[in-house]
Amino acid sequence: MHVLTQYMQLGKLQIALPLADGTMLACEHLLRVLPHRRWVVRGTWHAQAVVAKIFSGQHAARYAARDAKGAQLFAQAGIATPALLWRGQSHDATAIVLIYAAIDAAESAESAYQRRCMEQKQALMTQLSRVLAQQHMAQLRQTDLHLDNFLIQQNKVWSIDGDGVQHQTISKSCAYRDLARLISKITVQDQIHVVGTCLAAYDQQCGWAGDMLPARLLQMAIQQHRTDAWRFAAHKVFRSCSDVRWQRTPSQTLALVRASALTATDVNLDNLEAWMQQGVNLKAGNTSTVVHVTFNGMPLVIKRYNIKSFWHAVSRAWRPSRAAHAWRNAHLLRYFGIATPSPLCLLETRRFGLRGKAYFIAAHSPWPDAMQFFKQSTDVVLHAEAIKQLVKLCYQLYVLQLSHGDLKASNLQITDTGEIVVLDLDSLQLHRCPYFALRAHARDIRRLLQNWKADASLYNALVEQFNVIYQDDRPLKLAGIAHS
Repeated sequence: MHVLTQYMQLGKLQIALPLADGTMLACEHLLRVLPHRRWVVRGTWHAQAVVAKIFSGQHAARYAARDAKGAQLFAQAGIATPALLWRGQSHDATAIVLIYAAIDAAESAESAYQRRCMEQKQALMTQLSRVLAQQHMAQLRQTDLHLDNFLIQQNKVWSIDGDGVQHQTISKSCAYRDLARLISKITVQDQIHVVGTCLAAYDQQCGWAGDMLPARLLQMAIQQHRTDAWRFAAHKVFRSCSDVRWQRTPSQTLALVRASALTATDVNLDNLEAWMQQGVNLKAGNTSTVVHVTFNGMPLVIKRYNIKSFWHAVSRAWRPSRAAHAWRNAHLLRYFGIATPSPLCLLETRRFGLRGKAYFIAAHSPWPDAMQFFKQSTDVVLHAEAIKQLVKLCYQLYVLQLSHGDLKASNLQITDTGEIVVLDLDSLQLHRCPYFALRAHARDIRRLLQNWKADASLYNALVEQFNVIYQDDRPLKLAGIAHS
């Protein structure tokens, strides 16, 4: 096996990989990893800065050939892409290596997007839409389209990751689906802001008259966003991948976020129970217990889901644990760009095939809950911003067809900038049916407003914001707060 096989954690490296031609690839930084299949590293080769892709496993030759072919197709079409400098095997013939020229002072479009203001985000997405149109006009289609497929170097866009590039006839409907897929990679609130300019730029680059309406394109993007989020949260984080490490035995299942400092040794059952005894009790119920602990300087919240009886265990034997629901839903919200404490660990126990206690560990969020915030806040501007952000969060949930199920003030925290942090995700649901999503959202609105029935000023301010922000008043009518 090649020397990178044992490395799964992104970050700095100091490894020399001998190549079949006798040269040496100095691997200095691990950028991406697909366990046991692909490593992407930044390094040096022949005294030149490079990015190398190392493929391993049964299908390494096929994946490497596709990647190299995609880079060739981009270059032949005149689309800016890093030059392929070398292609061959590692010295021990256990891996196939592609070495590309590194692009100086470049960052992924994903990273560039995250650190920009809204106006700059819109300009970047418009630029990417033009590049996508150029690819389509060259009859090139990326089958795995996302923002990390582009590098930004000042004002220049480079297309990378040739693995999913195919040369094919692209219909208008297929082209617009791809544009929607590109837009779907940002949050719903941002999608609403940029969709019009992205569509106009794309049509202009293609020389099309504009058969697609922005509202229809937005609908397509949101649906793709929901689909991608569900695939990630319901499937990807329930297996070993670049984000999560899974371990299964007959008696337990353990999932750990790779970026976390927690290890499998740290979160063994004995340690967790000791932490439960030593921590600050936040909730002590029959079905769940929640404590706040500090481990190696890390503030954590552990939620233990209890099994009340033998028959309770039987009733849960063939269903996912509630801890698994919390794990999934936390990843789901974070994929959607909705603030919630970082999920770090999931541990499920079994005995004689029946589910036992399950544990969900997340980062501790130190902010006051919504009830405390509005009682204590004396900053008029921050107070107004928090009301606005709270209603914007609700609208985002509505557009995504997400219902929380228990939207009380204690399940919402407000930061010092007015951002809303969502807690207690056990009942969170992503609805398939718009009808049921609408009714569930109306219940969420009523539950939220019930917190401030006694505070007429705050209640009225929230109702006013609901009527200002919501472009669709159907849930407001069902909740009984729509202005006539």
